[in-house]
Amino acid sequence: MQELTSIRQSADDEINTTCQSIQFPVFKKHYGNNLTLFYIGGEPLITIGPHWPLTLCMIISFGGASYLLIFEIAIRKGLYVYYFSIFIAVLQMFSYLITALKNPGIVTNSREYKGVLQCIVCNNPRDIGSLYHCEDCDVCIQGFDHHCPWTGKCIGRGNINAFYVFVTMIPIYIVYFIIVSLL
Repeated sequence: MQELTSIRQSADDEINTTCQSIQFPVFKKHYGNNLTLFYIGGEPLITIGPHWPLTLCMIISFGGASYLLIFEIAIRKGLYVYYFSIFIAVLQMFSYLITALKNPGIVTNSREYKGVLQCIVCNNPRDIGSLYHCEDCDVCIQGFDHHCPWTGKCIGRGNINAFYVFVTMIPIYIVYFIIVSLL
């Protein structure tokens, strides 16, 4: 009986040493300096960039301006102006939040590719469209446009349309605020 357990033990030890000597590459997903909150299919859905204090300041500024517009100015101008002011303020804040929170196109595919130019930091192949490594966020972004400190993160393939809506809403919001204030 003891012979059987010693044979089994030596076989287990041999398998363990063999398994320990085989090293499989572990590819950790790299999100850089971004804080990722929600995932869908292993990819980040909501990310907060490294310049989040400025993002928080912008949210507070838009919230304060919207409060002033809706509850101090527009409420005295009539029901239609009041409701339209709510619509404009919500659209402005919503477009900003989508831009600031949506994944800009972070590439998380960190593997070794032979014979392909790679990002030195992330090991992502450079032949994936317009891939660019942002030094502020420390990630590769597909469809990189720019790093925006006002949103606290990169603007890329994932949030460029929301960014266009946000940038379009800024002058509309300011002009509307001035017009309602002067009425």
